[in-house]
Amino acid sequence: MMTSPFGRRSFQHGLSLVELMIAMTLALLVVAVVATVFAGTSRNRGDLERSSRLAENTGYALGLLTDEMRLAGFFGEMVFTGVAWQAPNPCSALLANQGWSHAPFTVPVGITGYSGADAAPACIDDTGHRIPGTAAIVLRRLDVDTTPIANATGVPYLQVSQCNADMPVADPTWVYSDQPADFIFRRIDCVTPAEVRRAIVRTYFVSACNECGVDTTPTLKMSELTTAGVVITPLVEGVENLQIEYGFDTNGDGNADVFRTGLSGVAGTPDNDWSNVVATRIYVLLQSPDVEPGYHNAERRVDLGPLGLVTVPDDGRKRIVQIATVRINNAAGPRELP
Repeated sequence: MMTSPFGRRSFQHGLSLVELMIAMTLALLVVAVVATVFAGTSRNRGDLERSSRLAENTGYALGLLTDEMRLAGFFGEMVFTGVAWQAPNPCSALLANQGWSHAPFTVPVGITGYSGADAAPACIDDTGHRIPGTAAIVLRRLDVDTTPIANATGVPYLQVSQCNADMPVADPTWVYSDQPADFIFRRIDCVTPAEVRRAIVRTYFVSACNECGVDTTPTLKMSELTTAGVVITPLVEGVENLQIEYGFDTNGDGNADVFRTGLSGVAGTPDNDWSNVVATRIYVLLQSPDVEPGYHNAERRVDLGPLGLVTVPDDGRKRIVQIATVRINNAAGPRELP
């Protein structure tokens, strides 16, 4: 209750229309400011999440490829004196087709590659979904972990003798098999069974789909020889291009003297032999998993090495190119010894 200037009592029964309109206007302004801030925060959070996923996928793809390349050509205790290197079909699960032989003495090379212009074996093409113009790489090695002889079945394993009494020195002292009974060799004490290691053949390539027939997401995939035959596994979504250059050692010092996308094609030259690859240079192009509203790529050209500067579509997706040079330790290391 209030008292008027004229001494009469006055009562406030509510707001006038003007006061109500002013209050509503102020409330709407507050709501608009809060909504704008919230929308901006949500948009920034979405942009940050997409960028984070892109960076995470990029780091994982590059790390996976470089780690596998560094292990390529690891064949345990094998001695390669007099070997003739082979580049067998990575899709064949038959022992006789995998490049291992006693007479003549042959072993598969740790690295073979297919440029974007090469026709690749069927298992690499992923039933026709390999992205045209992208490279593929086959990496061969032994598992760094040993396997008990009783479990050495289903896929090929290698055992190398370290015991002089196993066989005359001139005879082969190794076995490549998928039968436990074949692993008869011993360590240097001529008592303990020699290590048995699983043979690994993995091929990395870029497919136009993660789950083919369901989506069209470009994906880095791996084709591997397993007990079930050739198995293709999606690894990293968003990888839309892969280019690889191979560093060939042409003078035997363990250093790459020339980089090529494949063999030179000149018979008898060092850069026409996959066993002379001592380094790789890889270019990986990834796209963001989702379209970013309002995003436009001002710089639409990226450096993909052998392909030069490549124009990418302005489709609302962020893209990253990662480049790495990898030393192939198992091929380069022995060449550096005096």
